[in-house]
Amino acid sequence: MWPSSSLSHKRNNSDTTRNQQDNSTSLDLMGSLRRSEPSVVKTRNGSVLSRGFILKTDFYPSGRALDLDLNVHGAPNFRAPRIGNLNVFGVAQPRTQGLRAILSILRCTPNAKDASHVVWFSTREEPIVYISGRPFVLRDASEPKRTFSMSDRAENLEAIELRLKNDILHEASQFGGLLLTHNEMATESGEGAILPTWTAVDIHNVKTSRELWNFMKQSGWNVDYHRIPISPDRPIEDNYLDAYLRVIKQTDPLRTSLVFSCGMGAVRTTFAMVAASIVRRKQLISKGLPDPYAVKGFPMASIHGSGTSSPSSLDTESRLLQSMEQANAQQELSRSLLKLTYLLQHILQDKNSQSATELLITRPTLLENLRRAHMGNYGIILSLLGCLDQGLQAKKLVDRIIDAADHVTNLREDILVHRIKYSLISMEEEKGEVLLEKSRRALEKYFFIIAFASYVDSSEDFSQTFSNWLKARIEIWNQVMFLRKSIGTRLNVFAPVNDLSSLSKSGSAGRALVPGRNNDVAIAGGQILGDEFSTHVIKHRSGIILRESTLLKSDQWLSQGRCIDDGVRGAINFRRVPGTNIYALGQPTIEAIDEVVVRIKGVHPSAQRIIWITLREEPIVYINGAPYCLRREGFSLRNMKDYGGISASRLEVLEQRLRDDVISEGQAFGGRVLLHSETADGTVVPIWEEVESDNVVVLKDVMASRQSTQGVELVYDRIPITAERPPDFSDLSELIDVVLRSSRDTPIVVNCQLGRGRSTLASIILLLIRQWLDSRRTPQTSHFRLQRTISMSTMSPIEPTSSSKQRQSYQVINNLLRVFRKGLDVKNIVDDTIDQCDVFYNLRDSIEENRIRAEQATDEKQKKLHTHKALHNLRRYFDLIVFQAYLQSTEPDTMDNFESVETFVKNRPVIKTFEKELLADGINALKPLERSNLTHGVAHPDEVHQVVTNRSGSILSASTILKSDFFSNLQKMTLPERIEGSPNFRRIPLTLFLSSSGESTPSAEQDQPYMASDGKMVCGSGMPTVDGLRRALKRVEAGPDGHNMVYWTSLREEPVIYIAGRPHVLRLVDKPLENVEATGVTTAMVEAMERAFKRDALRELRAGKGRILLHDEVEERPGVFSIIPLWEEVEEKDILTPRDVFNLITAEGFKLDYGRIAITDEQAPLPDALSLLLERVKSGLSKAGDFIFNCQMGRGRTTTGMVTACLISTMMNWNSEANDILSHDEAVKVFDSIDGYSEEEAYRQGEYKTILQLVGVLSRGKVAKRLADRAIDQMQDVQNLRKTIYDYKLKVDACEKGSLKERKLRSVTVNYLYRYGMLIVFANYLIEMWERKVEIIFSEWLSGHREITNLLSRRSLD
Repeated sequence: MWPSSSLSHKRNNSDTTRNQQDNSTSLDLMGSLRRSEPSVVKTRNGSVLSRGFILKTDFYPSGRALDLDLNVHGAPNFRAPRIGNLNVFGVAQPRTQGLRAILSILRCTPNAKDASHVVWFSTREEPIVYISGRPFVLRDASEPKRTFSMSDRAENLEAIELRLKNDILHEASQFGGLLLTHNEMATESGEGAILPTWTAVDIHNVKTSRELWNFMKQSGWNVDYHRIPISPDRPIEDNYLDAYLRVIKQTDPLRTSLVFSCGMGAVRTTFAMVAASIVRRKQLISKGLPDPYAVKGFPMASIHGSGTSSPSSLDTESRLLQSMEQANAQQELSRSLLKLTYLLQHILQDKNSQSATELLITRPTLLENLRRAHMGNYGIILSLLGCLDQGLQAKKLVDRIIDAADHVTNLREDILVHRIKYSLISMEEEKGEVLLEKSRRALEKYFFIIAFASYVDSSEDFSQTFSNWLKARIEIWNQVMFLRKSIGTRLNVFAPVNDLSSLSKSGSAGRALVPGRNNDVAIAGGQILGDEFSTHVIKHRSGIILRESTLLKSDQWLSQGRCIDDGVRGAINFRRVPGTNIYALGQPTIEAIDEVVVRIKGVHPSAQRIIWITLREEPIVYINGAPYCLRREGFSLRNMKDYGGISASRLEVLEQRLRDDVISEGQAFGGRVLLHSETADGTVVPIWEEVESDNVVVLKDVMASRQSTQGVELVYDRIPITAERPPDFSDLSELIDVVLRSSRDTPIVVNCQLGRGRSTLASIILLLIRQWLDSRRTPQTSHFRLQRTISMSTMSPIEPTSSSKQRQSYQVINNLLRVFRKGLDVKNIVDDTIDQCDVFYNLRDSIEENRIRAEQATDEKQKKLHTHKALHNLRRYFDLIVFQAYLQSTEPDTMDNFESVETFVKNRPVIKTFEKELLADGINALKPLERSNLTHGVAHPDEVHQVVTNRSGSILSASTILKSDFFSNLQKMTLPERIEGSPNFRRIPLTLFLSSSGESTPSAEQDQPYMASDGKMVCGSGMPTVDGLRRALKRVEAGPDGHNMVYWTSLREEPVIYIAGRPHVLRLVDKPLENVEATGVTTAMVEAMERAFKRDALRELRAGKGRILLHDEVEERPGVFSIIPLWEEVEEKDILTPRDVFNLITAEGFKLDYGRIAITDEQAPLPDALSLLLERVKSGLSKAGDFIFNCQMGRGRTTTGMVTACLISTMMNWNSEANDILSHDEAVKVFDSIDGYSEEEAYRQGEYKTILQLVGVLSRGKVAKRLADRAIDQMQDVQNLRKTIYDYKLKVDACEKGSLKERKLRSVTVNYLYRYGMLIVFANYLIEMWERKVEIIFSEWLSGHREITNLLSRRSLD
């Protein structure tokens, strides 16, 4: 593995004889160390320094900047920004002497007179220890140069470092005070070589980072230390800018120096220096000092302005500032061109000194795009500036600070450098992906630092955190999501350099071209034609919203209008929802607004108010009475998604800025504005229109001027809803609020762009709300509240309207209906409302129409387009059903204290599960469920098919079957006892017996059954029959005549009913061997589903005149199973839910306490489920003699429940002796002294990288793993979790990588590994609670340990 390892092994062989001869006389350890060296890393067993991990010198041969003004020994890349004098510094991880040197330079030495103060920030996310003054980092031996992130919590990381130090000292004690480290050495190639090196170690020369800084502080250095771990993949919004700010805002910029360090002192350090400089600038200006980043010759200014000037000098000063700004802009342009040429020259593979210059000269368009990108004018950045107050000024400030701190790296240029390198990559896909990700992350950093600059300048006292400031601006969040998207055309985020195909063609002819994105305009469905001057105007627009490469397009889509009686000119698709006073239309002209109000007043003469809701999320401006919307050049027929999720108030601010931009452009061009209109064939053409400033208005002002018109009050509301997306929770809440605030006879008008999608959806929602109120409203109540109700039976469903339309359903919809009470009623109400609002557009029909078009499409792009539309509308249909379920379970009363739609959904995580299934299934989710036409008087050729496809229950719905829960090979034949009807029953001591010998279970030679000291037992079983349940309870002496009390816990998540004494489950007809999973479903929900399941079965039994269709599983030959239909005659009393069965057994005198905790099969229990298990076991320990767990087969979930109960019981009997036994107990070493563990042995011990890292981050990880392993071994009669993981891993490795089978098996294996990790985590939690003598709910404890969930979310099986 290492360069010297093989050499050492050869030397060992050649020197064996000499070593044996000289062993008795040798005084040195060289021979012993040489023999040990190859196996040290393989056999490490520390809690942090464990098998497969090394300690590497913290050295980066290629990471040092060579042109710094000052070089400090032991402190690589130490520097300060070139301008500003802000007392902000950066450095790589220093050695001890480098640290002292820096602090001396900053004048904070011990006992110095008037010593300055230093605050040091470390951003390292990996464990570091200092040995003899030199930093060492923990690394994976297989990837020694790759950063090993373990935690992003400082306190956790420092605890890890302390355990690492103890591991170091313990290991060194075995080698005479020496530790095997790995030294990275510089080589001629620039890449470091790794050399195994023995290092002297003792208690005095090993220090953790915190110990070193405490030592410095105690020695008199005036320094404070803060650890803010930042991994490369840690999102910027994850509070670390706030962490910097919390410290910096407390410091004096004139007395305290700020020093930032990371590994190389490059990107993270530079980013922190820029952020600190922004805050320090604010602090200095607040003290009345000059702006350190003001442009030379300009007056002192902040982003928001520079005060006032006297009237007499205003005109002269304005002209002077304009001239100076133009000169400065020209200077920046020239500097950018020179720097761009320099960068290209170093990046291009062609070393011809003229290549970069010639390339730029011969490709002026490429030159312009590269120049814009080099200056940071990316499309996503310009969108951000439009959303910020004084965004342009914020960007200029950030650019100056970045350029002043670019000694090691330039954060803005990094974006372009990596983007260009990606375009030049040839046949190296993995390397290309790395470069593209680096470029995206650099763009994200640039995006956030500009937003941070705007936040800092707008904040007076920083009472609102940056993260909260961001969360309040959803439109910015949506831009971040666009940045991070992993599907579609990823290069679009880099516009204007999204297409560098011309650059990749400039290289050698043999270089493989990176696919450009030349066809983006064609995909968008738009084209811009026009004269050269129009193109010039678009390219050089400089407004805040109307910026470069944007255009104003007419918002009147006449081609999308439908001719209807009583239509309104200028109000496309104006219509009334039949039988209501709800109206919908597209974006109207000003004249059409007046006409619509007149029409509505004529139909409703008694109406005193009309509510008008605009659903547009795109900025709109009215010019000469017609609406125009902002579009991006090249995507002129697509809505801009820059402002997705924006609030109404902020959108109206943007529209006011757009209006100001239009007026400014009109003044610049002599009263004319460049607009764009669409011709009949879809071509977008430029039009110059004469415009007066007074005729440029925003919608808010248009509506405000019509508050009282035609004898009616016009109430205007803006609820922005993103096109092609379901409404947000806030949108739904606002629509509810609108209806609650209006009377029943108040007309409501909704408008979107075309008067189709969003306006139809809003009409449906408004009608659902009104129907809900009509069914619940009481005459004496004038104000309403949303109040939760346990039962929905008080609401009579709306009578279905007669409709000849065939109403399709889908599997994901049926799955959703099962978790709602009266789910079919919910669907019927939604379907009726959709049909009532379908004057122009039927949401449900559009799903099927687009599915058919997708299946018939021969062009892949068209297929994707129609699939996307169908899935989009299926998602809307899904959300409407969820919304109606919310309404049906909510009681309107008075307006205080109600549960929101968002809370309703979050409290039902199963909804999110089904939503993920919808998205994951893609076009398969669009397949409608079949129904057979019933034929009268003629025998149907396939009676079973007819029954199954026409099932219509809320649970037993179309295309579902009732399958027997018993099947072949269910019973494990090696179990010592067998109980008929209770498959895989076994009984084991509940509590671990811990002894210093390491044995936790009895030896094979013991004659008597092993019993724990408390005598309590734990049992496991598959789903029992009714008679099997009786037999199992009698076996543990809990029958009517018994003396034992049993706590029986079912871990089934899937709904089950008993028919004729046997359990049956719901299955999909096309997936009869797979559970119908609903991860996140609660116990109350699954038992409500079972009650509905029982009602469905009884209804079918009555319809079948005493017989019901069941399905059973038969093994035709080994490994091949068939599902056969069976008609069974039963009585109604023979159909029971599991709760009914256990109540029946209890009534017969059996001593039983029954509980249900829903856990998904082949997945780890959710934290809440483990919390419930803890509560149940603890509550039963004083009463129960046996705890019995069951799932379907009595294997995976049952064994997990048994292991969990064992851990809980063991910890309830925990003491310091048991703690010491596990703390010092070493596993029997069954590995070769030279080669270490075999791979199989290591995996069977559970030593996967994820688990070893997990052990390292947990406070008592090593003990927790040993405890969990012992519990797993004690409960292994049916399944040993570690063995199961390894067996599945072998199956994964045997599959073709990337195949469907491999992906499915990998998912199961990762879930099992997650389950194993979660049991270790749970054991650690129990130990912590015992040590701290406190009780915190497990799920709450886990939420405070992000490093655990981050580790367990990995998909690796290494």
